[in-house]
Amino acid sequence: MMVAACDNMFRYQVVYVLILISSFIIVGQAEKHLNANGPFGKRHKFNNEPSPYACDRGAGVSSSIFPRRNKVVQTIQVSKTAYMSSEQIQITWTPILASCKDDFIGIYYIEIPLTTACDYFDFEFVQNKQSSMSWQMINLRRPLEFRYYSRDNTCSGNYSLIAKSPTIQPLNYNEPTQIHLAYGDRIDQMFVSYLTNSSQYIPQCQYGLTSSSLNFRQSGTTTTYTASDMCEGKANTWGPQAFIDTGYMHTILLEDLRSSTTYFYRIGTDEHGWSSIYSFTNRPADKNEAVNLITYGDMGLSPVEPGAKSTIDRVTTRVTSMNITCLLHIGDISYARGVGALWDAFMTQIQPISARIPYMVGIGNHEYDHVMGGDKDPSGAPGPGGFRPDWGNYGYDSGGECAVPMVRRFHSPSNGNSLFWYSFDVGPIHIIYYSTEHDFRYTSSQYKWLEQDLRSVNRSRTPWIIVGSHRPMYASETDEPYDFIKIMLQFYLEPLFYRYHVDVNLFAHKHSYERTCPMYKQKCVSDGITHVLIGMAGQDIDSGEYSGAEWSIYHDQEYGYSQLWANRTYLHFTYYHNDNDALVDQFVLQK
Repeated sequence: MMVAACDNMFRYQVVYVLILISSFIIVGQAEKHLNANGPFGKRHKFNNEPSPYACDRGAGVSSSIFPRRNKVVQTIQVSKTAYMSSEQIQITWTPILASCKDDFIGIYYIEIPLTTACDYFDFEFVQNKQSSMSWQMINLRRPLEFRYYSRDNTCSGNYSLIAKSPTIQPLNYNEPTQIHLAYGDRIDQMFVSYLTNSSQYIPQCQYGLTSSSLNFRQSGTTTTYTASDMCEGKANTWGPQAFIDTGYMHTILLEDLRSSTTYFYRIGTDEHGWSSIYSFTNRPADKNEAVNLITYGDMGLSPVEPGAKSTIDRVTTRVTSMNITCLLHIGDISYARGVGALWDAFMTQIQPISARIPYMVGIGNHEYDHVMGGDKDPSGAPGPGGFRPDWGNYGYDSGGECAVPMVRRFHSPSNGNSLFWYSFDVGPIHIIYYSTEHDFRYTSSQYKWLEQDLRSVNRSRTPWIIVGSHRPMYASETDEPYDFIKIMLQFYLEPLFYRYHVDVNLFAHKHSYERTCPMYKQKCVSDGITHVLIGMAGQDIDSGEYSGAEWSIYHDQEYGYSQLWANRTYLHFTYYHNDNDALVDQFVLQK
């Protein structure tokens, strides 16, 4: 024991010295892979846009130097003035003769002054002679309009309003949207959540064993949040490209559900209307039943991220055609980063999946990391910015949200610390979510919880243990040679996971796929942990080099998703590319 203690102390000292020597090289990579994607499906890149992104040619559409064009404002024609969430609206207009390369059409709250051209929710540049455009709508619970702006003074002046549309608005301001499921504390429980514009009536779920017999009814609770509930920065600021009114989040806990049984349901109220009828199959209680899980991380917003769009499409097809038990999304969920409408867009995009299977989420840096405002942090982490050791590259990656939108929108079992760390059983698998954004060292509350949870697992009931967090414990990409968080995860948590015979460690953060051999302490061993990097779900894919580590069995940098099938003696993990749905990597573990 003395030798082991000395070895551990020496290892820690080596790591610490390396940190001190190399600390000047550490560069926070908070802005990696970010974009300015809009909630209505338009893709934009940071630092690679002409106006209107920066609005650096004067404020508004009028100027004493360059007066506004003396033209009658035209009408933008719309294919419909009332829409449901996710519907497309086609707009048309008469092209102008002298267009500019940064002419654009934006979508606005109707009360935004016509002189503030850049207070849009989303925009698309107008190409020369273009006369039509398609917009994918989301229900923001307010009237909207399209506006066409062009630049004065041979494209060097301020923006002038060229055309605007009639008012467009949701067909039902209280349409039940953003429907999603999550597991509760017990196998007979299921959370059903959705969003509307009102808290006037108690949310309801009607459910039953057939779509024509929704004989059971359960009431729920309602919550919301506002800008001042979050920690700092953009999240505290009101505006179309910052915080907007979130509506109300309703959650119903269904109980006494039979295991492995399909239920049909709808949510809403008689007064405000009901959703379509969906179905879900509850998880099995018998360890002899097989389960089928989808897993990924780092998705972002569809359709602006081509990877996210293709992942959503591929996974939706699987969920609607196969018996998928649940989905694990291991951090970096929406990349909203303080832009409220992006949460509306993300929750809308996952509904075809999340309304049918439990969508179990973990915390990533883009949901949580903040510098100030720690008294608002729902995780209860000490300090103004939570866990920020000198050796970590924890940044300002949440835009000040500090996970408030996450904990108000999503649900999980209550056996840990909200969404930050928790565990649950799915058939023969015990799944543990932990947080790499929080203190995971020996004296931390998270470490103590992890050890207690691992110790309590009944391996005769759940022979498989899968752990998941956001940042990688192992990855052979060479873009971050001084990734001390990875080193510290190996130092503090890898021995714990090995001691309790964890089978698979899932993580993301890097936007690629990689699988290791069963390993421990940098070496392949027969009783080791298989680590799988699954950060390829949609946000800009990586393009870096690899180190050639011996423990790296397969890696690539393509958009895709993974699937995990298991019974009590056999676990089969598969990885698919989105472009052709081809199986490109797989492994099998056996008990």
